[in-house]
Amino acid sequence: MREKLSQFGGLFGAAIAAACCLGISVVLSTVGAVGLGFLINDAYLLPIFVGFTGLNLWALYRSARKHEALSEEAMLAFWTGGIGALLSIIGLGFTVTGILPVAVILVYSGLTLFVVANIWDFMIGRNSPACVDDECKTEDR
Repeated sequence: MREKLSQFGGLFGAAIAAACCLGISVVLSTVGAVGLGFLINDAYLLPIFVGFTGLNLWALYRSARKHEALSEEAMLAFWTGGIGALLSIIGLGFTVTGILPVAVILVYSGLTLFVVANIWDFMIGRNSPACVDDECKTEDR
């Protein structure tokens, strides 16, 4: 359960940091109202985004290692998340620095892959076998 919470926390934090970097007004006003307005600076937000993305990828990797029966599919979900994270980091870096202002498409497509990988990992976890006394049975929740 703790792994899923850290995975969700990493995904949520990365999404909030990306939304702040992209200038989504609802998120910016909420962050300012909470008292974290000093963080609305790209110099802080890009490293925060990379940190939360790294936390989420670490949680995806640990989750993939736990699903030994479905390890190939779980590792594919991890690599999908890794590609999505890389795309969104590159796109956000280009957008924030002004090198390529149209890179917002990279950010959104990368975040979409990132979210899909997390949902995929969650579904794998729900369908993974549970072993009790060396006897594996599939768990239906």
